Amino acid sequence: MVAQLDDVERLFNAVKNLRDERRKMQKLSDKALHAEGPKASQKANVDLNWQAFHVNKIEHAVHAAAVDCGFADLRSAEHYRPYSVKLTGFHEYEVNPDKPRDLNRAA
Repeated sequence: MVAQLDDVERLFNAVKNLRDERRKMQKLSDKALHAEGPKASQKANVDLNWQAFHVNKIEHAVHAAAVDCGFADLRSAEHYRPYSVKLTGFHEYEVNPDKPRDLNRAA
C-alpha cells in the first residue's frame, strides 16, 4: 500500500508538532525543578501538567496519522475510547483521541 501524499504530510506535521511540544515540556520540567518558592513551584507544576496533557493528545494524532499512512498498526479498541482527565481539583476534561480513518468509518 502506498500512502497518499496528504496523509504523509499530515504525519510529518504532527511529528514536528510533537517534537516541538516535547521540547517545551522539557523546558517546563527544568523550570519546575528549579522553581524557588511554593507559588512558583506550584505554577510550574500546573504548567507542566497542562503540557503533558497536550503532548498526550498530540501523540494520539501522530499514531492515527501513522496508521493512515500504513506505518503503524491499529491498537486495541480501548486505546481509541474517550477518557476523562482531571488536571486540577476543579475541572475535568473529556478527551476524544484521534482515530485512524478506517476506524472512523466503522464507528
